[in-house]
Amino acid sequence: MMTRAIDREVDDVCDLSQGIMDKGIEKGLAKAVTNIMKAMNKTMAEAMDLSGVDEAIRPEVEKAVKAMNQSDR
Repeated sequence: MMTRAIDREVDDVCDLSQGIMDKGIEKGLAKAVTNIMKAMNKTMAEAMDLSGVDEAIRPEVEKAVKAMNQSDR
């Protein structure tokens, strides 16, 4: 019984850690995309292409870029 409870807690911690890591990656990519947009006068899509942002996470990166640009104002 105790082993199942511990296993669930370990899984929860692993899921949380993965979520934190994913958010960090998204923020890092958003920063790279923003830098490319500014330095090279590229659109967000062009900057994502140059950064190699995977299609599957582009919506999350786009949200992060927009949030980053909002906070710069």
